[in-house]
Formats: sequence, structure tokens, C-alpha cells
Amino acid sequence: MSLLKPVININPTYATNGLDTGSAGWYQVSPTTSNLALRISSSNIGLTGEISLNTSTTPYKFQGYNGSSWVDFNATQGIQGIPGQDFTNAVNFNNLGANTAVGVVVSNGEIFSTTYANVAANISNVNIRTISSGTQQINSNLSIDTMHITQNSNVITLTGKPLPYEWDFSASNGTVSYLKNASGDSINYGWGDVSVWTVKTGMSVNKGYAVRLDKETTTGNVVITPMTYSTLTGATPYNTSMNMLGIALQNAGSGTACRVCTKGITTVYCTNNITPDFTTQTSNIGLDGLVGRDGGIFCNVSTPVSISYYTRAGYFLESGINNGGQALFYVEPRVERV
Repeated sequence: MSLLKPVININPTYATNGLDTGSAGWYQVSPTTSNLALRISSSNIGLTGEISLNTSTTPYKFQGYNGSSWVDFNATQGIQGIPGQDFTNAVNFNNLGANTAVGVVVSNGEIFSTTYANVAANISNVNIRTISSGTQQINSNLSIDTMHITQNSNVITLTGKPLPYEWDFSASNGTVSYLKNASGDSINYGWGDVSVWTVKTGMSVNKGYAVRLDKETTTGNVVITPMTYSTLTGATPYNTSMNMLGIALQNAGSGTACRVCTKGITTVYCTNNITPDFTTQTSNIGLDGLVGRDGGIFCNVSTPVSISYYTRAGYFLESGINNGGQALFYVEPRVERV
């Protein structure tokens, strides 16, 4: 019995002028090349491992015979499996309730309390921290929220509330060494009410000296100027600018900004530049501090008799300081009548 030799067909485009009989077999791509292509036709011999092109479907599809049935080569949808677990029913998102207990201080707050969900490990609750306002104790008996919180469907808005500030002068915060400035400090402390003003054109102010309000000639702006005078004889609040704003906390020149302590504790410069109506003495705690002719503060021995009014800057919080020194002082300006 002789074996059949495989026949290599020529591409119908070249061999039969495009007439294609659809025969299966090996085809030479073109007469001048050795590239071969295997062509499968429609067959139904029923041989295990047989490959066929099923032309009864649209579009055609390749199939293979596995010994009992034809199996599609093309990927097709298999039998629908059992439905999986629904994520929305398996994982719960919980907004945790507000907790007034003091929490851990952190640099950045994390909204999610649960870092991951794993239904297989029975971790199905995702806990989300609630944003709440802190509180502040005012006057030892009133607790108020420090934050105003609003929300809509997209945004949570946090708005800080203005709060009255309470200085803590207890324990070591109340020592003279803590509250008082050194002479070399460029800006003095202002433990209380502090505001910033512009120095009047052509003027300059020094830290630790009294200043008053004035009006800028060209612009009409309210500015500060040194509180100086040559005499108090005949001076009254009705004919002389005797009202004091506060104590300058820094040296400042013409047209520049200057911080001023208008009420509270700061450091003042002690002077003996006074009129003959007064006699200076070393400072004593609780005694009045008066404004000298250069704007410095001094401690007076006795009640003046030849004048009617003077400016009281506040009172001393330190004893033993005299001319040229710096003293801790409580600023509380007012015009006094003798």
C-alpha cells in the first residue's frame, strides 16, 4: 500500500485567477515564496481531535471534535455561576458618634477609623470618625464650642469662633523674670490688649514709652505719636491732649507700624524727666506710674499741689527700679485730677 504524499496547493489568486474551491490543505502563499498556510474546511468525519470550520453559523467558527461532541474554539459565555456577595450588603459604613472625651493629640487627623475591609476575615464595618468642635472654659464656669460646623451634600465647613482669651499667670507664668523683657529685646511683651498703629509722619516712638492717638495731617488717618509735654501748669483735658493710648512695645520710625499695649502687663522705661510739680522715687509694687515729660514712666513721692491734672499710665508690678531702668508695669491709662 503506497502512502499519499501531501499536496501543497497554490494560492487561488495565482493558480486559478481567484477561483477558490474552498479545499482544505496546505497552501503556498505565492509561487515565489516558501511561506505555507494551513486551511481548515467544513468537515464532519467524527475523528477524535478533528478540526473543522463550521460554516452553518454566522459568523463561521472553528470547532474541535473531542470524541463525543464538537467544541467551539471561540470564547463563549459559559453557564452562569452562583451570584457573589453584594458589596453594599457585605460592608457597612458607620459614622461614629461624637465623643467628648479628650483624644490623642495628632499632627493630622484621619477620617477613617477602620483602615481596610475584609469580609472573609469578618471585618465588614468601616468606621468613620465624626468631626466635632473642641470646647473652651470661660470664666471658670462657661464651656463654649470653639468651632462652628456646617455641612451639605458635598462639603463639611469648619469655621473658627472668636473667643475671649484668658492669660494664664499661674505658677511659673506669673514670675517677674517670665513676664518682663530684657533690655536687649527688640519687641517688648504685651500680656493683654495689643493693637498695631502707624507712627505719625516726622515722629518716632520708643519701646517702653507712653504714646497717644493723633491725626495724620495729609491723609487724615488716625496714628500714634509720643506722649510728651513741657509743663502741666494750666493743662486740662479740655485744652491739652492728655489722653494716653498705651505703651509702645517697640522702636518705630515715621510712617512705620508699631505694636502698642493698651491694657495689660508690659515693660516700661523709668524716667526722672519730670516737671517741678513731682518728685521721683524708686518704684514700688502697686503704686501709680505717671507719665513724664519724655513719655517715660515715674513713681511720684507725694500729691502735686500746683497742677490740676496729670496722666496716670497704670501701676508698678516691681519694686526697686529708678531712673533709666525697666520695670514690670500694668497698663491702665486715665487722666487724674489732683
